[in-house]
Amino acid sequence: MIEPIIVQIKDSLRTSLELDAQMAALAALEKENGLSEVEWYAGPKLLVKLSFPKEFSDDEASMAISALQESEAVEKVVVQSAANLEFKSADFERSWKPDEAIPDAARRGFDVERLKRPPVAYSEKTELPPHVSNELIVRWKDEYVWEADRTGFDQQFASFNAQAECDVVAEQRYTDHDLTQTLEFDAVKYTVLDQLLLYQANEMVDYVQPNYLYELQSVPNDPFYNAYQKVYPLGKISAEAAWDMTTGKDDGSVVVAVLDTGANVASTNGHVAHPDLTPNLWSLQNSGAKHNFTENGHATTDVYDYESIPTGDSHGSNVASIIGARGSNGLYMTGLSQKVKLMILKVLPVPPSNITINGKTSIIVAAVNYAVAQGARAMNMSFGQYFCVSQHNDPDEGFVCDDDGFGLDPALLVALKSARNSGVVAVCAAGNGKLGIAQNNDTGNPFGPANMPFDTLISVANSDANDARYFNSNFGVKTVDLAAPGTGIYGLRQTFNGNGSDLANYSIFSGTSQAAPHVTGTIALLKAKYGWETANGLRDRVLMGTDDLTAWSGLVRTGGRLNANKALHARTLIRNVSTRARVENGDKIMIGGFFIGGSGTGTLKVAIRGLGPSLLGLTVAKLSNPKITLKKSDGTLVYSNDNYTTLPTSQLNELEANLLTPQNPFEAAMVCSGSGGATGCNALAPGGYNVFLESSNGTSFGVGLFEIYELEDGADEQTRLLNVSTRCLVRTGQEKAIAGVILGD
Repeated sequence: MIEPIIVQIKDSLRTSLELDAQMAALAALEKENGLSEVEWYAGPKLLVKLSFPKEFSDDEASMAISALQESEAVEKVVVQSAANLEFKSADFERSWKPDEAIPDAARRGFDVERLKRPPVAYSEKTELPPHVSNELIVRWKDEYVWEADRTGFDQQFASFNAQAECDVVAEQRYTDHDLTQTLEFDAVKYTVLDQLLLYQANEMVDYVQPNYLYELQSVPNDPFYNAYQKVYPLGKISAEAAWDMTTGKDDGSVVVAVLDTGANVASTNGHVAHPDLTPNLWSLQNSGAKHNFTENGHATTDVYDYESIPTGDSHGSNVASIIGARGSNGLYMTGLSQKVKLMILKVLPVPPSNITINGKTSIIVAAVNYAVAQGARAMNMSFGQYFCVSQHNDPDEGFVCDDDGFGLDPALLVALKSARNSGVVAVCAAGNGKLGIAQNNDTGNPFGPANMPFDTLISVANSDANDARYFNSNFGVKTVDLAAPGTGIYGLRQTFNGNGSDLANYSIFSGTSQAAPHVTGTIALLKAKYGWETANGLRDRVLMGTDDLTAWSGLVRTGGRLNANKALHARTLIRNVSTRARVENGDKIMIGGFFIGGSGTGTLKVAIRGLGPSLLGLTVAKLSNPKITLKKSDGTLVYSNDNYTTLPTSQLNELEANLLTPQNPFEAAMVCSGSGGATGCNALAPGGYNVFLESSNGTSFGVGLFEIYELEDGADEQTRLLNVSTRCLVRTGQEKAIAGVILGD
């Protein structure tokens, strides 16, 4: 039985008056070729799934596909098994059966963007950010703007504006079916909120908003930032440059759980919630749910961070504020993630005396599981323990295990594994014992949870203002990932007097407890910028985004200290994939398939090579005159080459600049970059491609090498080389297939 096919309708046709006529013609073509419609999909793309009759032969199916490909309505035809390479999951989210009517807004793709956009609903109690007092911005729905002069909706827009006593002062159009207007009105007669409510109720309006006022730069105006935080710690990790990319998200999509001693987040039991934490609290923080796990093993609602006596410490409030005290609100300090949603979970009690604070495994496990279930994307865990049967305190080395210890906490290990499987990043303090810490049989002392072996866990050491290791910070080149500022770090206390410049409002701590939340804050910024990124990807970006420092070489895995700006610019890429195998003719040529995708829509710059004569160490025949041909997955020719010396100068220069010039003039190569055809091969758009490696003369066979490189071009960094597969002849010895890959940033 022949598998179904997916047919994509041309995007240009969706907004054309010819759509109905072309769809009728396509339906007739389907019927003529015996095809049946199974399902329609209307989202970013307009797709239809078609099935063949059971009795169809391969030749009959090929003829039907060819007929479809020649249709003026069809962009491409893809077999169902390859749909995941050609299309995104969002393309299949909305479906209709053949006998169901597809709404015109969906069929033409007018509603795709607004379905992804969070709805904004104004009310009479809405408090608006700073804005122009007599202006607003309205975007009319695409389906009304499209052909508005023909349908008369342009007059309806004008009529409604006149009724609202609004004058059009500017218009923006990005396509022929969108219209955004800036409107001006009499601020004496109406407020902005009055007009927002009026336009919001109009069915023709896509969205309406104030004309917001933006500051020139993203440096916070919080009094304590310029007084202290600007130089250290936030200056050290390039926070201001990071904020040029994002200051975080306020829409609830980035939730960070803070497992600590609690924080001042609720105006209950005689307490007053801290105004620099309140705006950044998770939506369910004060909903009555139980977030204090320390009361006799039973969760309660009170997570207040009681001060220790006589020190007046506020450990949980300090940690939470480092991650996400509200920034740019003119109050107190700023967290690294100025906008985020903090889930405050109290897992360690603060006793009324200056004694050791202990949290139970069962309590921490319960909180970890709760955070995962409630959708946290990251957890900060500024606590830990050495797992030794017995230990002693050495004046020079700190706590030292007298034996091999127990290793790890199994119950917490299971909880953190569950968190890992749910895509949650765990950021852990490396500990303050002057020790190298161990994992399994590595040299050092077992300290958890920082040394638990998960690829979504980040262990953080304490770096001082001089970028050196603070004297008591734990370390471990195999167990501690990076350093971050943690020496003399100010943070909020639960008590406050309204004067953001008064040191009495801040606690000061030194330790890996303060280093960890700087990393957690960076994770929050990354998730805000790259919402699609996985937990592994977030961790990778942090570890790639460090400043290499001699002082940390050999002490932590990365050999460096956190740099938030570098982390926001970092990415993990498949830089190169290659396959070496014997190449003959016919169905025994080598075919390399690759896919370009990701969440981006930009093009990708790649280099492709077909080598043979220059291959070293072979006593068997080499492919003496290789030829490479690049085609799209539908068979469309992109570019071909059988001798790199014949390439345009621009491609030769690119090969030389990237040290990819073949060693033999009979070898083949190409660089696809830029646009407009100047290079001969333009940068590749997202989609599937095939490279055919064969003998140029069709008679000289041997072992050849196919390579593809992703090259840096400064373009859309969310477009990536995602998948490479190779079909080749496999023999034994030196003619067996060998594949290699290079990962980079």
